[in-house]
Amino acid sequence: MNYMKGFRSIRKLIILVLINLFVVTLFIGCSSSTIEKNNKVETTNNKKVTDLSGRTVTIPGNITKVAALVGPSYEKMIMLGQADKISISMPVSSKWAKVVAPVLKNVTFTNSFKNPNIEDLLAKKIQVAFFWDYTQPLNKMTSSKIPVLVTQESSKNPTNINEFVSFEKREVQVYGNALGSEAKKKADKWCKYFDEKVKYVTSRTQKLKSSEIPKVYYVRGPDALTVHGRNSYTEWFVKMAGGDLVTKDTSKEIMDTVTMEQVSVWNPDVIFMGRVDNTGLIIKDPRWSNIKAVKNGKVFVNPEGVFYWDYSSEGPLLMEFIAKTLHPDLFKDLNMIKEIKNYYSEFYNYNLTDDQANRILNHMPPAN
Repeated sequence: MNYMKGFRSIRKLIILVLINLFVVTLFIGCSSSTIEKNNKVETTNNKKVTDLSGRTVTIPGNITKVAALVGPSYEKMIMLGQADKISISMPVSSKWAKVVAPVLKNVTFTNSFKNPNIEDLLAKKIQVAFFWDYTQPLNKMTSSKIPVLVTQESSKNPTNINEFVSFEKREVQVYGNALGSEAKKKADKWCKYFDEKVKYVTSRTQKLKSSEIPKVYYVRGPDALTVHGRNSYTEWFVKMAGGDLVTKDTSKEIMDTVTMEQVSVWNPDVIFMGRVDNTGLIIKDPRWSNIKAVKNGKVFVNPEGVFYWDYSSEGPLLMEFIAKTLHPDLFKDLNMIKEIKNYYSEFYNYNLTDDQANRILNHMPPAN
């Protein structure tokens, strides 16, 4: 009897242990499911974006704090309606940018944009940085858990018009994909606009005879012999506009310095001052007096708005401006004041007056 009684006690004990194990297992299972569920929700709040270098980068789904560390990045964000998300930016030199986007007064500007201060980025809780493909600072940021999207490359520049048009649209789309659905819609709208403007201009200029295509010299600045050259944005805008950029075969890509002897050999028909609002650099320098463009009064100041037209989403306006300047008879219907006003209304959500548009066209700052 005592034996049976002891057996029953042991059996009860075993049953109790098994029940407890079951309850614990059930609890752990539920807890694990909850943790997995929570992690899954957190993951779904992120998204993957492919940048201009082909890198796939995971960034937060809702971006509110951005470091705009590439030249045109703050302008792209203004164009996409996202200027309020800029926390840190490279210096903004354009006074028009601050007119169009007053929110820039709240932005911290940094002069160390080519080698960002990691502590500053972390202190600002930056969620994504738009940057070059400079390996060392890029790795420095990513190792500090700051997502970086490359939106400008130091090499692999477009080598023909088709590549350039595709490149420009991909650049804008990287920003749009990163900054949310409304930015994506605006980016798509800009890409469609760019395609339309390219078609509008090239449908006319591609019919030009070689003898009708003027030789163009484009000053990058700050001096008259620093130019935009091989595979630069300017090369393709000039070519689409019906011109031949004489510096298209420079030894360095994008930007180079040439000699006065080279300029004399090229003897350009037309000169654009690019980022310099001073034609005096050329027309007051006796070394240029025998250049055809100078003798014929064909030295023009480039327009400038929210950013340099040769390096921003305002590029289609530059293409139209060059086309109108080189071939006025071919583009009699093109009203640059109207084009500028329409662009600023559609893409910067800012309504310019005629006077303001005229000031931008003539590389002049706001009146007040």
